[in-house]
Amino acid sequence: CNHPALIYDRCVEGEEGFEGALNLFPPGFSLKAVEPQLSGKMLVLDYILAMTRTTTSDKVVLVSNYTQTLDLFEKLYLYVRLDGTMSIKKRAKIVERFNSPHNPEFIFMLSSKAGGCGLNLIGANRLVMFDPDWNPANDEQAMARVWRDGQKKTCYIYRLLSTGTIEEKILQRQAHKKALSSCVVDEEQDVERHFSLGELRELFTLNEGTASDTHDKFRCRRCVNGREVRPPAEDSDCTSDLSQWNHCLDKKGLRDQVLKASWDAAVSFVFHQHSHEDHRRVV
Repeated sequence: CNHPALIYDRCVEGEEGFEGALNLFPPGFSLKAVEPQLSGKMLVLDYILAMTRTTTSDKVVLVSNYTQTLDLFEKLYLYVRLDGTMSIKKRAKIVERFNSPHNPEFIFMLSSKAGGCGLNLIGANRLVMFDPDWNPANDEQAMARVWRDGQKKTCYIYRLLSTGTIEEKILQRQAHKKALSSCVVDEEQDVERHFSLGELRELFTLNEGTASDTHDKFRCRRCVNGREVRPPAEDSDCTSDLSQWNHCLDKKGLRDQVLKASWDAAVSFVFHQHSHEDHRRVV
């Protein structure tokens, strides 16, 4: 879901499960240069970062579960990076440097596993979750890095998901509180312990004919033909279920101008919501 470059070597070697996939790569493909247009999420990210850089003075925290994905980002952007290989002392130094308003790097790349509970990145007010984690607590901790005491700017949180893929299904399982015990998977546990064979097949089934598999499963009564005709309840906020967020099949209803300008890159559907606290909007 992140970028085809991540599986290119496996395709070249013809590993099991990747037979014939090499033919899907464009002629002249090379790992030396990252091509955002080959990944819907990477293309949207590229637009978000470009619009943020050119139209605002904001900084961005870019989060991924995979260091290989962070390696791809390194080839494209001026950045500061923190992952699990860094010492605590070195982490403190790079965080302090990034939070300085005089620091030229506007992107902080963060491995979600290394995010921790105490990391303060208020030098940025936009955060992009590039991929979801089976454990919602890891995502929540990572997303809280910019929305902290001392933050003076409106915060924007973006969660990018490939439509109709396993990523949406991970999000759906995060959203169902009653099912959390069956979808939280840590490094020591095996997925097969939590899902039946039928459920595993459903997880890896690609739904190509949908703008949002998650919205389809809601059977939303506030939307007609996928378009919102009735707003969510007035007391709904970022802690509410996604069914109580705003649903956008096009960019007309978006408040965030950066996301609005990035829509045509490869966005098919957006859930958005804001908190009721002043200066702390989350999109």
